Amino acid sequence: MKNTDADQDSTNVGIGERLRAERQRLGYVQADFGAAVGVSKTTQFNYEAGDRTPDARYLRKAAALGMDLLHVVTGSRDDSSADRPVRIPALEAQGRDGTAPLKEDGAPYEATGLCFSQDWLEARHLSAPQLSVVTVRGSSMESVLFDGDLVLVDQQDRRPRSGFVYVLRQGQELLVKYCQMLPAGILRVTSANPSFAAYDVDLARTPELEVIGRVVASLHEW
Repeated sequence: MKNTDADQDSTNVGIGERLRAERQRLGYVQADFGAAVGVSKTTQFNYEAGDRTPDARYLRKAAALGMDLLHVVTGSRDDSSADRPVRIPALEAQGRDGTAPLKEDGAPYEATGLCFSQDWLEARHLSAPQLSVVTVRGSSMESVLFDGDLVLVDQQDRRPRSGFVYVLRQGQELLVKYCQMLPAGILRVTSANPSFAAYDVDLARTPELEVIGRVVASLHEW
């Protein structure tokens, strides 16, 4: 018996839903994943909505990024792939014009991200879509974190608490600092390096400073 159009539509919807779930598991937004596999955001949206069927070229590139194609196409999983790596994207500060900051030699910083074990993330109750990798810049956190260290940031946790390290976006910089919320919306920012003085910021009057999220792990732990 030939498949009807309704059968094909139902199949595409199922593939699209699983494709969306796998893309989210890998830590990508639609536009970034589409760019990584060579399609537009609109095409990626249509695949996930079940309006179009992904072709072989697309699926091959998706598999290279860690997508479980067996699950996407059939709904089944291979037990050997239960702990497939999850890609966590890197985060770089952007200027007001939307461009990334440049290195001293004028070249842009690369933001490629890192892959983590799904089991490792789940054991720490971390959700991949809310995570980013940030590179520590400078010496303000020396003794705890050093220039070039990588940290994993939970962007759901933006309410600073004493004793934790947070990432702040300030202009074209991402700052890694100890932070503490004081009464009246005042943020106290402290460094591990005593050469850097602590300072207070009124967040309501300082829109150019934003709390990005809490540092939940560093390369010293993974």
